Amino acid sequence: MNRRTMIAAIASSAMVGTVAAQPVPGPRPLSAETEAFIEEMVARHQFDREALRATFAQVRVQHQVLGAMHSQSRPRPWFEYRPAFVNRPRIAGGVRFWQENAAALERAQAQYGVPPELVVATIAAETLFGKMMGSHPVLDSLATLAFEFPKRAEFFRGELEQFLLLAREMSIDPAQPRGSFAGAMGIPQFMPTSYRKWAVDFDGDGRIDLFRSAPDAIGSVANYYRVFGWVTGGPVAVRVSAPLELAEAQAKLGIKPHTTVGALAALGFVPVSDLDPSLPAMVFPLIMKEGTEYWLGFDNFFVITRYNRAIHYAMAVFELAREIRALRTGPTARS
Repeated sequence: MNRRTMIAAIASSAMVGTVAAQPVPGPRPLSAETEAFIEEMVARHQFDREALRATFAQVRVQHQVLGAMHSQSRPRPWFEYRPAFVNRPRIAGGVRFWQENAAALERAQAQYGVPPELVVATIAAETLFGKMMGSHPVLDSLATLAFEFPKRAEFFRGELEQFLLLAREMSIDPAQPRGSFAGAMGIPQFMPTSYRKWAVDFDGDGRIDLFRSAPDAIGSVANYYRVFGWVTGGPVAVRVSAPLELAEAQAKLGIKPHTTVGALAALGFVPVSDLDPSLPAMVFPLIMKEGTEYWLGFDNFFVITRYNRAIHYAMAVFELAREIRALRTGPTARS
C-alpha cells in the first residue's frame, strides 16, 4: 500500500468511526393526548402499553390529510361534481365488473335485497373496482385526524380504536394497511368500524378480505345497505317541480325523509312520476349550469347517504347505478 492509499484508508476509517459514534435518535416523544389514548386502549382492550407506545412513536402527522379534510368544506356544484363519478370508465367498468362477478352479485341480492347495480355503482364510485384504494398509511391518517383535527376528533379516535382492534384480530402490523386520507380501506372503502361490524366473508374462505376479494366486497356493501334499512324495490329519488320559496324552505329541513309525498303535493310539489302519497320524502337541490333542479329523496336515498353523508355522493351513486344497469340490460331499462 503506497502512502497516498494508506492516508485515504485511514481517513475513511476515521469517517466511519465518526458516523458510527453519532447518537441514534430515540423514539419521538408522544403527546399527552396520545398517552391518554394508549392508557384507554390498555384498560379497555388489554393492549400492551409499551408495544402501543412503540407503534405511535413511528406515526407522523399527515398534513395532506388535514388539507384534504379542510377542502371538503367547499363542495362543488352538482354540474361539476357529477362528471367525476358518472362517466364512461365507471359505467363501462361497472358492466364488466357485473359480468365478472354476476354470481356473487345475484347471491347478494337474494340474501340482502340490494340490487346489483347499486353495489357495483358504490364500488365504482369508491375505488374504480379496487384500482384506487388509496395510498395513505391508515394508522397515520387516523392518528392525525384523532389528535390534530379537533372538529371531528371524537369520531376519528373511535375509528383509530377500531382500527387497532381490527389489526390485532387480523394479526397484521397496523403500520402496513393503506387507504384513503380519512382511513377508509379496501375495495369498498370501509372505515374500521364498518369493517369490524358489517364486513362479511362472502367467498367462504374463512376470512374477511376487503383488499383482495371482490365477493367479500360485494357481500359487505350489500350487507351494509341492508343494515341501514334498504327497502327492496323502493324508490330512491325523483325530480320534482315546486314553487321556488317552498322548495328552498323544504331543502333546509335535512336529508332524512320527514314529510310524506301527499303532504308535499298539497303544498304544490309535483313529481315527474306517480308515487305512493304515504311515502316519506325530503327535498334537495342540484345546481345545474342552467339553474337549480329540485328532487325528492326517499328512504333508500337516505340509506346511500349512510355510506357517505353527502347528497352529491348519494345522487352520483344513484345515477351511476341507473347508467350501469341501462348499458348492461338495454335501452328499456332507462324508463
